[in-house]
Amino acid sequence: MHLSTPNLLSLLTGLTVVSALPSSIDTVDNEEGILETYGVQSDDQIVSSVIRQLNETIGTSNNCTACLTRLSIGKTLVDTRPDLVAPAFSKWCIDSGHFDADDCNQEYGISTVENSKGGANFADVLSLMDPQGYDGKLYCYYRDGGNCDKPATPNATLSHLWPPKSPEHMVAPEPANNCTIRVLHVSDLHIELDYTIGGEANCTNSLCCNPHSHNKHKLNGTSPYMGYWNSFYDSYYKDDFSFVKGNEINPFNNSDVWTPAATWGNYKCDPPERLINSSLNNVIDYAKQNNFTFDFTIFTGDMVDHDVSKFISLEETIKSEESVLRDLKSRLGSTPVYPVLGNHDSYPYGQLAPEQFSFSNKFTWNTELMSDMWQEFGWLKDAQAQQARSHYTGYAVETKVGLKVISLNSNTWFRNNNYGYINASNPDNFGMFKFLIDELVASEAKNQRVWITAHIPSGSSALPLPSKMFAEIVERFSPSTIAGIFFGHTHMDQFEILYAGSGNDTKSIENVLNHAWIAPSITPWGSINPAWRFYEVDSSTFSIMNMHTFYTKLNETFISNGTEPQWQHEYSARDVYNVSWPATSPLNATFWHLVAEQVGKSVDVRQAYENYATRFSPRTPSCATSKKCDGDFCSLTSFTVDEYDECMAALS
Repeated sequence: MHLSTPNLLSLLTGLTVVSALPSSIDTVDNEEGILETYGVQSDDQIVSSVIRQLNETIGTSNNCTACLTRLSIGKTLVDTRPDLVAPAFSKWCIDSGHFDADDCNQEYGISTVENSKGGANFADVLSLMDPQGYDGKLYCYYRDGGNCDKPATPNATLSHLWPPKSPEHMVAPEPANNCTIRVLHVSDLHIELDYTIGGEANCTNSLCCNPHSHNKHKLNGTSPYMGYWNSFYDSYYKDDFSFVKGNEINPFNNSDVWTPAATWGNYKCDPPERLINSSLNNVIDYAKQNNFTFDFTIFTGDMVDHDVSKFISLEETIKSEESVLRDLKSRLGSTPVYPVLGNHDSYPYGQLAPEQFSFSNKFTWNTELMSDMWQEFGWLKDAQAQQARSHYTGYAVETKVGLKVISLNSNTWFRNNNYGYINASNPDNFGMFKFLIDELVASEAKNQRVWITAHIPSGSSALPLPSKMFAEIVERFSPSTIAGIFFGHTHMDQFEILYAGSGNDTKSIENVLNHAWIAPSITPWGSINPAWRFYEVDSSTFSIMNMHTFYTKLNETFISNGTEPQWQHEYSARDVYNVSWPATSPLNATFWHLVAEQVGKSVDVRQAYENYATRFSPRTPSCATSKKCDGDFCSLTSFTVDEYDECMAALS
């Protein structure tokens, strides 16, 4: 055990207070003797002693040093009393106002599922991280309010895992015929199981529209929506998918509610199950009306709602996942669905431990549940289900049309996953990229085209190094092998372009390599309208020829007297942007580069992009009168976190 002796003694006896990082890490030779000092203090006294030391870091002139010191204090404690890390850090965080109480509990206080002993995730991470090196600085930048500057991303590569690219794989295959298949893409359903008609939809304490949501400001009088909104019915869909308009509810009897939650949802809430079923019914109805079926579906994750941590439990997480997957299966029938997990599809939120460490069995409940359900529903065969059990629910499946779909668990690169800060300079901490590379190498060898699906876009909410590694992999296997990349997470209708090289001056048509499709969400949370989409896909190359998005104006359901939402075709990607493009060419990264150029240059095109991104929400920003659209070009032309940060820095 390598600890600073004075720090260890101070934690156990309270004799010394640490106010700066130790100048060196000394080896403790008399570990057994020091551990005996536990008898000096009770647990409460040790926690109080730790809190005193943490308080000493507040108000120092160097916020980065203060944050790194706190990590060192925690690392000393976790090596001796890991069970006290959560109570000490949570209490300090709340009492000091470091974060608000919910964030304090989420960051420091949630215990992992007790498949093994180890305490909270934060204690797990402290036990293996380097608090004074890249791990600590990265953590303090992303997880502790930017108290350290963003550290330089390590100069790493995974190129030793693949062979040189042959000349035949330098170009993408051209569509050979006019035959297309259709593929459905849904994302971010976020079912709110306790959605309550009449619940507070303008809350200040949590996710809204449920029994515990409330507004801290007292309502004097009646709701401003009384006499205007009229859609408050306990409606539902039967097993045969038919709609039943339920009993009317009078939400205005509750004088404490400012904005009562209506039948179909609200922009500050996740969807009730009836809205999810409405969207899936519309999917099936549209296909039937147009005499086609979907060859398969990609679902890019997020099944659990956005409520604060104190209202999310393991049981709630499991129930949400099971409900959403069963809805997908019941509505889509025999159509194969290829799912991924989102950052909300874990307990605790966003957490996933690398297999190489001793904490991974805390999350096997999820890999086992998902693998079993996906196999039971016929979406995965035995071999793919076993892959999912071995690769954090990641798998590779060859579809009936010959395309390979590789699905990844993007919590491996999610910046809110505390386990990502252990040995963060390792370019493949989870082994997920080796799995991806091996599958791509095998497909390239037989000229098989591949789609990659994950939840979190590589340029959004990802850690810099895995974001960079994913881009390196995509560059190596583009444009010949990788025919499509698909994400969710942002709830927006977006895309991301990958260019060769780095820096803003490389964003030219000559450097275009590939791009990712980012799907809109079913959930309206975040002030957007629910939407789904499908792709017209060339049947020989599996390049996307067109994309169609459908949406419903949720605000119109507030005054619809409880009738079903009206879904409508929002746009065809090939038709809405003024880009001269051959009818026989796929909508590849070059097409989207031309769109991004227009978004960057024209306020009108930028506004059109925002309209589609938010699906004409009542809260869609005005690009002409606000700065809310100014970062759009950077979002669309940055495939990695570092590229996005560099672009935004140049913009400001």
